[in-house]
Amino acid sequence: MELLLKNVSAGYGHEKVLENIDLSIKEGETVFIGGRNGSGKTTLLRVMAGLMPFEGSVTIDGKDISKMKRRNAAQLIALMPQAGEMYFQYTVFQTVLLGRYARSGGLFGSFTAEDREFAKSCMESCGVYEYRDRLLGELSGGQLQRVLLARTYAQGTPFLFLDEPGSNLDIKYRAELCDYLGKWAGEKTSTPYGEVKNTVVAVFHDLGQARSVCGRTVFLKDKKIIADGPSEEVINPECLKQVYDFDVASYIEKQLIVH
Repeated sequence: MELLLKNVSAGYGHEKVLENIDLSIKEGETVFIGGRNGSGKTTLLRVMAGLMPFEGSVTIDGKDISKMKRRNAAQLIALMPQAGEMYFQYTVFQTVLLGRYARSGGLFGSFTAEDREFAKSCMESCGVYEYRDRLLGELSGGQLQRVLLARTYAQGTPFLFLDEPGSNLDIKYRAELCDYLGKWAGEKTSTPYGEVKNTVVAVFHDLGQARSVCGRTVFLKDKKIIADGPSEEVINPECLKQVYDFDVASYIEKQLIVH
């Protein structure tokens, strides 16, 4: 299975954030989307998930994602947004259970025992099961982030899109996140189209976290893809300076010396 973008442009109002993007992501890949704030990283994730208008072509397994029913697309792709995009005042368990909607089509009263058990396992994996009866508004930023991760996992899709999943997480949970994603990426997911290798596409601000999770890096700048290749080759001092317009490598080195 392949997610394929051809000549894709997208933006807000009359302002384009992405222009003429060509990108292929094959099942089983782990891809880091990097770039400065405003470079179009979140927009790219939303376009690939079929959640915003665009020009050009986006297909998954040869099917036009803009013409797929929302539920069918949600059986293949799950997007975890940034934690700042707030939600209804559901409990933690209700929120995670909603991730099963695309699979079961049920509301709270009609989810199956299997749905509930799967949601429980996702909460346990993300360390939030103990908060299951608490409302989202009662959680800290880090706790909310882990709940959103659990809900995304609960959707049970082979394509997992994550927008800054490490934000608000302390170092322990960041490490656990990397371990979990690495394990998950090596597995397969059953879909209506057969078994599909799990695929991660993620936006990170922490370059170390990005390298530990993702084998491929795509950098955005000036509405375009300016670098695309193996992370160990693309994440280098020269490329980082071009992407971020300052000496990232020297800055990181100074931070390590100071701390």
